[in-house]
Amino acid sequence: KMGEHICFRRNERLATVNPYWRGNPMVRGRFFNRQHRFRPGMGSVLKWRLSPNPQRKEKKTVKWDPKVCYLRSLDAVVGDSLIWLGHNSFFLQLAGKRIMFDPVFGSIPFVKRQSEFPANPDIFTGIDYLLVSHDHFDHMDKPSITRLYENNPRMKVFCGLGMRDLIRGWLPDIQVIEAGWYQRWEEGRLKITFLPAQHWSKRSLNDGGLRLWGAFMLQTDDLSVYYGGDTGYSSHFTEIEELFGAPDYALLGIGAYKPRWFMQANHISPYDSLTAASQMKARITIPMHYGTFDLSDEPLSDPPAVFAEEAGKRNIQVKIPALGEIVKLRKR
Repeated sequence: KMGEHICFRRNERLATVNPYWRGNPMVRGRFFNRQHRFRPGMGSVLKWRLSPNPQRKEKKTVKWDPKVCYLRSLDAVVGDSLIWLGHNSFFLQLAGKRIMFDPVFGSIPFVKRQSEFPANPDIFTGIDYLLVSHDHFDHMDKPSITRLYENNPRMKVFCGLGMRDLIRGWLPDIQVIEAGWYQRWEEGRLKITFLPAQHWSKRSLNDGGLRLWGAFMLQTDDLSVYYGGDTGYSSHFTEIEELFGAPDYALLGIGAYKPRWFMQANHISPYDSLTAASQMKARITIPMHYGTFDLSDEPLSDPPAVFAEEAGKRNIQVKIPALGEIVKLRKR
């Protein structure tokens, strides 16, 4: 709206990779998206809940039974490797560092976990960085983060602006690095950049937009991994290649995408995800955000099936790992 006071925020101690970016704009102390100002209100939630789901029957009958490679230790993880742990949770070993993304070890408030967590959470030791994409319960889980920190007291958290107070409220001594979009942290051979995503944030009644959401780019001299976080389809995918070159691996959401009128602004579909992958010219695309929590109208088995079929049609190289499978990351 005209006349609203906009201020711009970033972490002045971090470098910014986009020379035109003044920082994240805020209106009345809240962050917003560059493209869609969509905030799902109670009206649209009710409309969705009360409207018929064309896949309801399929949902009841099609059972989702994913392949699980149960991990008893990380001994087999050698060199640059990635492990999908369900939903948006990953373990990544890159440039000698160990990184966890959005770890959720069990169920979350109000939503039961549908696939098993493929490891004993206590095997994740020697973790250098915890990356948290945003504050929603299926990405930022207090019991999981607390348990991870007990096993990794030297771990640093890298996350969006406004997240520190929440995390420090749980773990007063943990080191938290907050970043605005396009802001980079470097250690040794590893660079981590926080990037735009088309999403929102909220954990309780009136804290919507107080904490920044986003995606991550991780780079070494010869390998790059893009992690899309939770996001709708937006122009932010087109700038990845300009800023960083084509990523070797792109981890992109494919689930919780139906009905489109309700989910579109916040979750990319399997189709959007492949469009994003080809826009950034990703070498290999790995899907996430499916099969773990039932959050939408489609059956849990739908997103990976649609994704695999569509990738074949479009001739896009994808890898759909089993839960707990160790994926060796190959350099170009």
